[in-house]
Formats: sequence, structure tokens, C-alpha cells
Amino acid sequence: MIPKIEKLTIKNFGCIGSEGVSVDIDRIVVLVGANNAGKSTILRAFEVVTDCLKLEQDDFHNRQVKNDSFPEIELISVATTETKPGDEWCKSREDGTFTVKEKWTWEGINVEPKRVGYNYEIGRFAQEGDKETMPWGANNKAKSKRPKPHRVSTFDDPEVQARAIKSLLKSLLDEEIKSFKESEDDEKTSYQKIVSSLEKLRGDTKDRQADSVRELERDANDIISNIFPNHALSIFAPESTSAIKIELLGDEFDVRMGMVGGEAFPLDKQGSGSRRTALWTILKLLADKGIKAKNTTSKSARAQHENLGLNKAHVLLLDEPEVSLHPNAVENARDVLYSLPDGDNWQVMIATHSPSFIDLSKDHTTVIRVEKNEQSRIETTTLFRPDKAQLDDDDKENLKLTNLFDSHVSHAFFGGRIIVVEGDTEYAAFNYIKDREACKGNNEYHDLNIVRARGKVTVASMMKVLNHFKGIYFVLHDTDRPKCMSKRIDKQKSSGNNKVYTTFEMNNPAWTNNKKIQDQMGSDSRVFASIINFEEAYFSETVGSDKPENCINHIKTDLDAYGLIKCLLDAILGIDNVSPPEGVIQWNNVDQLDQAVSMYESSVTVIDSEQEPEIEGAD
Repeated sequence: MIPKIEKLTIKNFGCIGSEGVSVDIDRIVVLVGANNAGKSTILRAFEVVTDCLKLEQDDFHNRQVKNDSFPEIELISVATTETKPGDEWCKSREDGTFTVKEKWTWEGINVEPKRVGYNYEIGRFAQEGDKETMPWGANNKAKSKRPKPHRVSTFDDPEVQARAIKSLLKSLLDEEIKSFKESEDDEKTSYQKIVSSLEKLRGDTKDRQADSVRELERDANDIISNIFPNHALSIFAPESTSAIKIELLGDEFDVRMGMVGGEAFPLDKQGSGSRRTALWTILKLLADKGIKAKNTTSKSARAQHENLGLNKAHVLLLDEPEVSLHPNAVENARDVLYSLPDGDNWQVMIATHSPSFIDLSKDHTTVIRVEKNEQSRIETTTLFRPDKAQLDDDDKENLKLTNLFDSHVSHAFFGGRIIVVEGDTEYAAFNYIKDREACKGNNEYHDLNIVRARGKVTVASMMKVLNHFKGIYFVLHDTDRPKCMSKRIDKQKSSGNNKVYTTFEMNNPAWTNNKKIQDQMGSDSRVFASIINFEEAYFSETVGSDKPENCINHIKTDLDAYGLIKCLLDAILGIDNVSPPEGVIQWNNVDQLDQAVSMYESSVTVIDSEQEPEIEGAD
């Protein structure tokens, strides 16, 4: 087991005020939200608390240092038997690990934070006068017991990490050189033999060295005595005892990128997207080797890296990893980042504006929206956690396939009103209404996210996710029919290429999925159903193919059709208390759908187009 960070609570830090925010932390945490909503502030808070850093003035809320509003951050971490502090600081967990709670307070700019632990034996945080106040003792020792944070900001220079990996390579090869032996029977390495011969050379030439020093001293005093009478210059040359070091490696290492089989160029010649990806890639490799880049701008420093000490667990803090990346590269970067925690020693926290960085099919993933409310206070909402949503394997597969077909599904996590529709027709129709109304100056739908589920079974899976958003969402799907006709081959009547099929009535699988939707209904869901399907409900027709194109053609060329679909959308969203049109039902029990479909079927007469209808009472 490796130590983990589990929860972060932040008050009076950066743009976060006294009301505070809490962030649940899993293996993967994705922070979403608008610009300047506080995502980067959360990453910064994580970094300063786990590394016990001093604060700058910009880190204080509203840049003001006040006695009644000092920055305060609480951290809940999970310790193992090997890393746990004293028993009074630990709360045992079922899996054999321990909960440890700490709190940091900064009482001024550029001063060390005050850290205290939660004493579970007395049920409070430690106070002045207590025998002990901090788990693990001093900060440096405590830091080695928690995961090490590695922050990559939007405009960090990847050359710093590149110099670190070059420094690491140089030190590794230097060790290889110094440990080389020509024969396993040799007592000394080849390097030690060379150093010994140089030490002997230094000793053998000692007398000649002394003669050279005395000669230099005489020549200097011939000049000095003419300028300063009765003065003399003395040169002391004590016997050298310093170790002899041989620099066998220069600056011949470089880090370059390029196409396989093509020309490779240094990192500083790459595009910004490639450079930033190389940055966190190298950072991860260095951390796994137990080192990190030195915080220095000097390119001439002998070593550009330093040891991390006992830290074996790490947290990668990434600010907008999608910046300057091609869409395909964004998806690849997402998959790589999601795979980092597979080794159990990494956690990843990402602040992003890209829906592509959300993958609902992954376990141990938390999606948190960070936003400002009407009073400009920062709020966080945990939108999704797989363990809370209780997604089964079918749900994960449904969501994974939906995301493959339509990357816009994840837009729902970024705020605004959400309506889940079953298929392409509703998706095309509502988006057309949204765009047309915007062109007219009607901004009623500007924050509307239309999520296309591409199937009724996926509607239920999406509802499982949305039930954790803590906000109202809307659903429109087809009722379908309880029964449907199907056909199968009659093997007895079929022969060779002559295939005979028989038709039969069966329970409609699409109808059974209505129950799955009902099971996910709650106080936050508003679920509507088009009776039978979208085309029959609003256009009184059955369409076999090209349904979205057929629908758009209707509402483009027929003002009544446009008004009907707009009325449908407004009724679902509850705009101006518009009444829903005929053909749609808001429901919460499958019996209501059964009754609506039965009434519809009883009101429909199907006429063969080749026969004249029989009119009662006609001659």
C-alpha cells in the first residue's frame, strides 16, 4: 500500500474566501469550470500544503493579510503501517490503513506555516500547551510520509525538466564509469586505479612543487620590496589532502523530439503542446527514479536534479494539459494520464477546459466543477464518482461507446442546463432551434447542453451520472411500443439460396428499457417521452432512414413545425410555463406510458394506400 491524499479543505486562500471549499481526491481528479473560477487556486493550495511552502501576498484572499482571515488548509491523508505517525494521530480504517488529518495556517507573508494535527484520542486539533502538536514531528520528516506534489503550470519551461533528465543521465553514467572493473578479481575499479596513480603523482612531485612555489615567491618579492620597503609576500602551500575528481563526461547529452526515422530537434524548438507534454512526461520519469528537477535557473550548476528522499508516492498537478495539443493528441494524453495511477503510486489532479479529458468509464475518477456563485464566492460540486454512482459494467460500456461516438457528451460537466435526448433526430432538432433563436437575438438557450445518448439504454446510464450533479436535468426519449414484429428464418422451408422467413410478435426490448429509466428517476430529473417516437409524435409519419435530415427539412420549411418543436423544447425546460404539445408525456411510472401508447393506438386507423377507406353511412 502507498500513502494517498483523500481530501482537501481550503479557506481564505487566493480567490477562495472564508466560506471555504472541499475537494474529494481519488486517483484521478478532473477540475472543470469557467476561467477564473478557482481551479488553479486549488492546484496551488495542494502544492503549498503538501510541501509546507511559504506564501506570497497573492496567495492571501483578496491579497489582504488579516488576523481574522489567515489562509487555512486542512488535509486528510491515508497512511500505511510503514508511514503512520503516533496512534493519537490515527484513525483505523477497514483496509488496514489509517486516516490522518492535518491543518496549516499562514500568519504572514513569506513565513513558515503553522501545522497542527487532529488528535483522535481527545477529539480535536492540537493546541498550544499540548504535549505534541504535529503528526510525524518536524515538517521535513512529515513531508516524506505524504505523496510528493509535482506541479506543471500552463507556462512552465520544459527545459528545466530536460536539464534534470540530462543531469540524471550524466550522474548514472558517471556511476557506471566509476564502478567499472577490468576483471572481477580486481580489488579496485579502473577509476580508483587512475585516482591512485594521480595521488602518487602528486606525492612524487611534492619537492618540485615546493621549489616552484619558492621561486615564484622570490620573483614576487623582488617587485614588492621596491614598492613597499621592508615588506614581503609569502606563499603558503600546505600539503593537499583534497580528493582527486576526474570529470569524464561533458555536456554531450541532449533531449530531442521528432518523427521516428526523421530529424529530431531540441525541446526549445518544439511547439508549445509538444513541449508541455514532454515536460510532465519527463517529470513523471524523474519522480519514479526518486529525483526531481532543481528549482534553479542556472544552466551551469553541476547537478540539475536532487533526491526526493523517502517519497515513493506522487501527485501530478496539471494545469490545462490540453493547451496547444491537436484533438487526437488530447485524447492520447488523456489516456496516458488516466493510466498513471495504475501503478498505485500516482494520483493525478487536472484542471481543464476540455471535455475530452473526462472519461466516465474509468474507475477511481472524481469530476469536480469549480464555479463562482452570484455572490462571487467559489463553490465546488463533486459531479461524479464511480463508487457513488455505482455504475455496473454495462453502464461503463454504454458510456464508453457513447463518448467514442460523441465527445460532446462530457460538455454536461462544464455547467449550464442539461437535456439528455435519445437519438440523432432530437439532437439535430433542438440544436437547430437553439442556433436559430440565437441568430434572432434570443439567448434563452445559450447555456443549454444537449446530450445525445444514442440509445435508450444509455439514457439510463447517463441519468445515473447526472443524479450526482446536484441540479435539475431533463430527459426526452421515445416510449416505443410494448410489442414489436420480428422475423426469423424457417430452416425447414428454406433450401439453398431460397430462404423463407416467418414473422412473429415479441416483447419489444426498447420498451423494457423504460423501466431502467424509471429506476433512475429522482427529485432532480424531469423525464418526458415522445409517444411511440419523435416522428410519429410531432410529424404524424413513420420514417425509416435519414430521420435527422427529414426533421430539419420540416422545421426549416414549415413555420408551424418549427413552432411545434420550439414549444416542445420550452415545455421540457419549463420556459414561461409553456404547455407541452400533443404527442409528449411527462411521466414517472411505466404504467403512464402504457396507457398513453394504448390511447394513441386506439385513435389510429391504418389505411392501405391502394384501397379506398370504408366510410360508415355511405351508399
